[in-house]
Amino acid sequence: MHIWNRNKNKKARKPKRFSLKRLKNRKLRQASISAAGLAAVLVAVVLINLIATSLTDRYDLTLDLTSNQLYEITDETKDMLRNLEDTVDITILASEDDFETDTYYGKVYTLLQKYQNLAGDKLEVSYVDPYTNPNILDRYSDLASPIQLGSMLISYGDNTRVLNQTDFYDVEESSSSYGYYDVTGFQGEQALTSAITSVTNDDTPAVYILQGHNESISSSLSSLFTDAGFDANTLNLTETDEIPEDAAVLVISLPQADYTEDEIDRIDAFVKDGGDLMVFDGTASPSDLPVLYSYLSEWGIQVQADMVLDADYNIDNAADILAQLTNAETNDDIASSDLTLVTPNAKSITLDEDSAASDRTVEALMESRDTSYAKVLTDETEYDSYDKEDGDTDGPFTLAALAEYTGNDNGGQVFVCTAGIMISDDLMGASSLMNKTFLSNVVSHLQPAIDIVSIPSKSMDAEPLILGSISRFIVFVVLALIPIAMFLSGILVFFRRRKL
Repeated sequence: MHIWNRNKNKKARKPKRFSLKRLKNRKLRQASISAAGLAAVLVAVVLINLIATSLTDRYDLTLDLTSNQLYEITDETKDMLRNLEDTVDITILASEDDFETDTYYGKVYTLLQKYQNLAGDKLEVSYVDPYTNPNILDRYSDLASPIQLGSMLISYGDNTRVLNQTDFYDVEESSSSYGYYDVTGFQGEQALTSAITSVTNDDTPAVYILQGHNESISSSLSSLFTDAGFDANTLNLTETDEIPEDAAVLVISLPQADYTEDEIDRIDAFVKDGGDLMVFDGTASPSDLPVLYSYLSEWGIQVQADMVLDADYNIDNAADILAQLTNAETNDDIASSDLTLVTPNAKSITLDEDSAASDRTVEALMESRDTSYAKVLTDETEYDSYDKEDGDTDGPFTLAALAEYTGNDNGGQVFVCTAGIMISDDLMGASSLMNKTFLSNVVSHLQPAIDIVSIPSKSMDAEPLILGSISRFIVFVVLALIPIAMFLSGILVFFRRRKL
């Protein structure tokens, strides 16, 4: 019997032989591919980091997630930085690492980065450690402001302003620890912008705050002028016969003793020659200053012997009234503000153009509300309460007025405010109030050639972080989607490699 073998005509297959060399080559090839992939990823990460760093240096790509937008800057500052004609030099007396990591200067460092991104090469920032470069202190030894570790020196040509740590923050005396102060607000943008604006001004006018009549000088009012680029000084007219030639503005701040006829004559000549006068009343009655208020009446501004009250619109009591702006053209730039004017212990003003000389005009800038009323004040008057009574005069009342001299082309002006306490440091420093903004606007009108910087400080109180829809989406992508995607891709790579 013949048995047919169907595999007879087929070549016999040779069994595959195991090759250690082939296995090693295969593993080496896989390792090379993995290494090349890893190297490519590292190169891509480095390139992305370099590109991101370059873009961050050139553009403001940071996202401010603080609840009060602590590091955001206003359009006013952005326009100022973009319009710089020449380079402003900022020298910081500290190493960059120390300045950046400091508890308080660190916030200034972050804000300064935004300024650099907007100004480009028009803002040169350098860090000089005074411990390793002690000669730097001698270079600025003639400056009036104190120089210390961390001081920021803003220079433009021959003009230099010094900013220290206290210039960047609002502080108030601690209610729990006597002699200690709490940091309540960050005013970094106000300090930086006003300093740059002041040093880049071509001319530096002077403001003189008068002394010799028991005046009270508000440091916040002085700062308003220096921040705007004025050279702030004091002047005692009882000790000198001349008003300095560089004087642009004279300030009478809460005097308690009257001026002499000779002093008033010199002030009047100053105004009619183009100077400006600001008067802040702080007396109990105009009868205390008969010469001064007789002079103001010549401008159509008659200060009354009364006290303006408002039981409906006030802060703590009827004497701390909430005032409002008038429709005067001078107020146009701040008319849309939502801030509030607090004007304690105000007296009413009667505007009488008939009593004013024919060579001057007068208008009201600030007034009380319709709900206000006034009580007459005399030496014999006593009141048990601030409640409205029969005989009280109904409001509204003018609380601040501006008169202008039209007898020549110089156009000197006189501003009078009967709520002098509105210039106190606590009211001027409150970011929720319009007191500083209002007075900055008045100074801008008096001296239109000067750019007044008025940027509210930002609260440092701890507040919950509230994110908008876009911010929430970005945080979700960074904290959730990207890690999940990386985790899933890792699992996919793991199972693919198991099959190899």
